[in-house]
Amino acid sequence: MIYVVSGFVRSGTSMMMQCLAAGGLKSAFNPQRESLNDHGDENYQPNRGGFYEVAWREYGTPGWPLQYQGSLVKIFFWGLDGMSVNQEGYRIVLMTRDHEEIRQSYEAAFGVPLTVPPDLDKRLDGARVRMFNRRDVHSVNMLDYRFVVDSPLKAFDSLRWPIDPHQAAAQVDPSQCRFRRELLVEGI
Repeated sequence: MIYVVSGFVRSGTSMMMQCLAAGGLKSAFNPQRESLNDHGDENYQPNRGGFYEVAWREYGTPGWPLQYQGSLVKIFFWGLDGMSVNQEGYRIVLMTRDHEEIRQSYEAAFGVPLTVPPDLDKRLDGARVRMFNRRDVHSVNMLDYRFVVDSPLKAFDSLRWPIDPHQAAAQVDPSQCRFRRELLVEGI
């Protein structure tokens, strides 16, 4: 089984990786990632938590991501369609988040503007449906970032993955949710 955390940028995928790893899943991790980024290798996405994020070149590699059997790996939602058939199967959690929260969080983190596609929800739902219709996908759960932050134990119980939901939920830090829709000024 390969466990996949997916979504759009700044939708809570790193938080979800941290929580699921604390809950007992082995995560794919690249200890050299920081040094690669320091030397200008743009194949790896920056991730202060240290969790391995798939290199762009890996999305088209034959047999990808079968090398992560038994592990938890983060794959941006547009890379889900390129996953090879896995005899042992996939379980996928697809993170969603308010578009304005995504935009402002991204701009605060990276200092550059981000245009969230207006049809992002439709694209994410399309990815969910395509994954649900694959025979090798055992489950596809869509979780909203705010639901995880506000009700972590319910969120992790709902997955029904082989994790300790209490350990996973204990990793959620609501103070890290700095971009809440009700506190945002739109258009900045």
